[in-house]
Amino acid sequence: MLRKEVIVDTNALLIPGIFGIDIFEELERLGYLRVIVPKEVVNELNQLRQRPAGLKGKERMAANVGHSLIQKYAHTSGQKQEHGPIRCTVTIEEPEEEEECGGGEVGDTDELIAALALKRKAAVLTNDEELRTKLTQAGIVTVYLRGRNRLEESD
Repeated sequence: MLRKEVIVDTNALLIPGIFGIDIFEELERLGYLRVIVPKEVVNELNQLRQRPAGLKGKERMAANVGHSLIQKYAHTSGQKQEHGPIRCTVTIEEPEEEEECGGGEVGDTDELIAALALKRKAAVLTNDEELRTKLTQAGIVTVYLRGRNRLEESD
């Protein structure tokens, strides 16, 4: 049986805090058994949380919720997942040298996600319309928020 993997973009980690949707439960419903969070996504999320004028109110809370979810569910390779009701595996992925991006800019992170998705034949969870279009053109399945209450796969 093919084990479905999905790579999570930074904005996807804001979904639980903004819309109250359990993205891990939704991904499991869609058949994804492995959730990959690139290290650059973790770095972007931390930057959003620490930027004094970056996010306000609900968005700042959403960044904190996303960070808490990573801390609760994620593990690095070789560690056993100890927490959570989910049955899928959440892994923080360190980029390989050829995949590393420069200063943590959004465009660079998008490039890293696209390269990783192609390499692993994984889907990508994102609500970034520009990234979704690019991924779809490259033949990569995308998962996105639909109707503010569930995740859906692109065809």
